Amino acid sequence: MNDRIHHDHRNHPIEDLRDLLPSAEPTLTAAPAELTEWVTRHASRLAGLGPGADPGAPLDDLEPLRELVGDARVVALGENSHQIREFGLLRHRVLRFLVEELGFTAYAMEYGAAEGRAVDAWVQGGPGDIDDLLAPTGGGSGGPGGDGKRARRLGLPVECRDALRWLRRHNAGAARPVHFVGCDIPAAGGSLAPVLEPVAAYLTAVDPGALRFLRTALEISEPIAGGTVMVPAYARLDLAPAEQDRLTAALARLLGRFGDLRELYTERGGRAAYETALSDVRAAVTTDMAQRAMAEALAGSPDGPAFAARERYLADTLLEFLARSGPDVRVVLVGHNAHIQRSANRADGLLAVTTMGHLLARALGADYVPVALTGNGGETVENVPDRGHPLGMRWGRAATPEAAPDSVEALFAGVPGEPALVDARALRAFARRRGLPEPVRTRLDTAYLEMPVLEAFDGIVCVPGTNLSADTPQ
Repeated sequence: MNDRIHHDHRNHPIEDLRDLLPSAEPTLTAAPAELTEWVTRHASRLAGLGPGADPGAPLDDLEPLRELVGDARVVALGENSHQIREFGLLRHRVLRFLVEELGFTAYAMEYGAAEGRAVDAWVQGGPGDIDDLLAPTGGGSGGPGGDGKRARRLGLPVECRDALRWLRRHNAGAARPVHFVGCDIPAAGGSLAPVLEPVAAYLTAVDPGALRFLRTALEISEPIAGGTVMVPAYARLDLAPAEQDRLTAALARLLGRFGDLRELYTERGGRAAYETALSDVRAAVTTDMAQRAMAEALAGSPDGPAFAARERYLADTLLEFLARSGPDVRVVLVGHNAHIQRSANRADGLLAVTTMGHLLARALGADYVPVALTGNGGETVENVPDRGHPLGMRWGRAATPEAAPDSVEALFAGVPGEPALVDARALRAFARRRGLPEPVRTRLDTAYLEMPVLEAFDGIVCVPGTNLSADTPQ
């Protein structure tokens, strides 16, 4: 019997998403001194990210990434929490390095695939303002039908928007512009409309008879839609099972129609339009599954494999982009550490068994290089589900917890003054030659996520002293 503490969540409503994480006592009383010393000696110190940090400053400190990345087609940049200022600034600088120095030509994000098409048009020089597309909006009364869409959009932090502003400036004079690619389900899982509305326009031209399935899906889903998956997940607790099944059936019939009439659709509208519409229908199906999975978790009956649908969509969307783009396209991919990790999660756990990174690694092998971003000290985000909030969740400020002795964060104790980059592959090789215990967890907001960290990532950056983004939703 190991020291893992098992929690039986079944039939016990979940009030904190941290309850979805496995809980275990630390496996060590102190971080292995030899590993801490190795990190202190071998870590590459990066430019500071304190007040006044300039993402446009010289990039010499990032040269160690050249060897770490090699010839990989996809480099994933993570974060242990969303809405962290320093992670956004650092990823901005790494994006510049990978584009300017290594010739990367696409920037993919954990952001809706359908909404991403408008962002790509903007970074290619299109009209409008990126804040109108992506700035978070909040306030007003919560729940479905609160005070309109401007009360219910999660958006992207200012640091992410500033990186896109740089990308637009870069593209203005680039021989080969960098494209933006959204890989995720729509509206942070909160609404099917961003994908079904363009599909409606497509079907009007190629198959008007299929619109009845789409209209049924919108009729049921939009009254319970919100700014993140949490709003419809809460609403589904009160939605009759027959209505939920009617929604799922309508989407299944719509997806089946796309498969059955593939040749007819491509003849009438072209292959590119068909593939885009098919991806949007798959996103709608996945969003329905994600909302159901979260509702089941909130009700106390979580099913880990049900969360894998979103991970599959994230991975497949990127792989399909690579297949369309040709072998010379290289992608910078931004997502949470929990998404980009190469390793799978526990088969008996409450999280998705397969992650986006695990699926990408299986498909791409050495062409996939994930780099985790984490931190020690300062503050981090505390996500608190709240049925009355317009986004279904509140983002609170919390002190970053002290590093657990068996976490990867504990190994960075000797480099407290500036961000530090470690080649996880070299650290893993050293630990195994010496028979030393490897870190078995990494921070996720104020909790910890168990994983074989040195196998899950090729590189790890630890930032001392993190802070919340200035426009983090409250």
